Amino acid sequence: MLKAVHNYRFKRQTGKFGVFVGVTAHALRQTTPPMRADHISGRVWLDTSEVTDGFRGTSLTLSQNQIEWLQTGLRHVADAITGAEPTAHLVVVIDALEIVEMDYVDEALAPAIAGWAAQEFGFADRPVDIRFDDQTNQCFVSWPG
Repeated sequence: MLKAVHNYRFKRQTGKFGVFVGVTAHALRQTTPPMRADHISGRVWLDTSEVTDGFRGTSLTLSQNQIEWLQTGLRHVADAITGAEPTAHLVVVIDALEIVEMDYVDEALAPAIAGWAAQEFGFADRPVDIRFDDQTNQCFVSWPG
């Protein structure tokens, strides 16, 4: 059985701040909970165990911060995922990330995986605000509403 792997590219440019990250992933639909994956919510799980660099094809080890931002993005859309998909357990498997160091912040992984999920499961992609505060040197992600 072939897995349906899809890519989603999150891009934002506002003033002097630009961000880009690509997520390539697939969804496993299972009748039993996965043996190795992070539980996100209800029936949704995240597997980041074998991620590759989407540009080079080499293995990519994610930091705990990167994993947490992916978890944050999936948690934000978990109800929409389970509403769109009747399968008992859904495992979102991250296959690859496209990261351009000059246009990348870990925080962008949250809206990128949320956008991927909207595309994969057929619900409306929700608007997201991402901004960089020059004074604190921090990036902020929020979903209006």
